[in-house]
Amino acid sequence: MKEYQDIKVQVDHDRATILLNRPEKHNALNTAMITELHEALDELAQNDEVNFVVFAGEGRSFCAGADISWFANAVNREKSENWNEYLQMADLLKKIYNFPKVTIAVAHKNVLGGANGLISACDFSIAEKSTAFAFGEVKLGIIPATILPFVAKRLSTQNLKKLMFSGERIWTTEAQAIGLVDFVAEDGARMTVVNKLIGELQNVSPNALKACKQLILKVDSGEVSTDSSEYTAAVLAELVESQEGQEGLRAFLDKRKPDWSALKVTEN
Repeated sequence: MKEYQDIKVQVDHDRATILLNRPEKHNALNTAMITELHEALDELAQNDEVNFVVFAGEGRSFCAGADISWFANAVNREKSENWNEYLQMADLLKKIYNFPKVTIAVAHKNVLGGANGLISACDFSIAEKSTAFAFGEVKLGIIPATILPFVAKRLSTQNLKKLMFSGERIWTTEAQAIGLVDFVAEDGARMTVVNKLIGELQNVSPNALKACKQLILKVDSGEVSTDSSEYTAAVLAELVESQEGQEGLRAFLDKRKPDWSALKVTEN
């Protein structure tokens, strides 16, 4: 993997970990970090060995949202330049949301502003008990525009209003209750929960996992609906006839665990 300045990327067998690496700024997002995240994800998307991508933060916080100085300096740039920079953030969240691998955000201490977009765009979010979440943009005279569509995939309209209108903080227990967080970890033990989740997912067919994510995304976007019977039947038929499908079915009949490692994983 390429060496980056504002992020670190570590690949270990079928798992890649992307560490936000501006600890002195609580990993606040700026154009340089966003660009590096785009590049790292493009590279990992092409790595057939990687099935899981974990997002975490170095230092005291997961991410403090957008770097305020980045926004404050907007008055010194042309509106078109600002639009293009904010578009890069929106496109990053879309890239994470549609990423072909399983994505997991693991948060600690602070998840502020745009950081909530990062965890919402991931397939799963994990947070330590003492983690604080907030959408404080309205207190700065702006709104969380680029992240809102992704947060809305997890939260009800009423919860969006409660959190985004007020800008007040909530903690992990409430964040889990409203759907922003999937799994809670004891403080200091967040990677233990990550390892457990990935361990469970490693037991399933890698090819079926990817295919299932893609079908869920198509249903979510409206591309596949209850009228798409021919398409969904074709997807199932293809997977039943695939190497992994046959291995899984035979293993069930033979009362043994399937061996996915001996099979070539193909994209669906």
